[in-house]
Amino acid sequence: MILVLTGSPNRYGNTNSVVNTLLNDISDEIIYYNAYDIKISSCTDCKICSYKSGCKVSDEMSNIYRLLERADTLIIASPLYFATLTGELVNLISRFQTFFAGKYIRKDENPQIKKGLFIVTAGGYWESMFVGVKETFKIIKLLFNFEETKELFIPNCDKHKPLEDDFVINQIKILKEFIND
Repeated sequence: MILVLTGSPNRYGNTNSVVNTLLNDISDEIIYYNAYDIKISSCTDCKICSYKSGCKVSDEMSNIYRLLERADTLIIASPLYFATLTGELVNLISRFQTFFAGKYIRKDENPQIKKGLFIVTAGGYWESMFVGVKETFKIIKLLFNFEETKELFIPNCDKHKPLEDDFVINQIKILKEFIND
């Protein structure tokens, strides 16, 4: 099963267009959440997850926790806002704290997800613009012990639509093969 977590408020924007093109013709079961379409509170640092798995907050994240347990592939995709993921997606990812506590405090086994894929689009470009999200992805990689991961960072989307860029189209083909392997 492929679990897709996106964080774009623009349903037909660059990020969702890239993700939808990637997932087109994929035969696996796909479960798709856009953080802007669901209500998920951010982590409150209550420390309950330091003692037991899960979270005291009862919201849609409970279902996402269950899905993470059975996912073979996790795709996280977001536009870049102020050099980071969008706020709603950051709220969702902050609730991965239970997995951080599981690995480093409770010494539990976290879900083992075979493949991780991280996609970020950005309107402009400067040399270090993706550094922050790369650090976030590095932590997520540690939590889920992926066998393989891939990243696709797409700058300059204000000037060049990703799906009109030959390089991006080629990368999507490569990522499709990665998912299907």
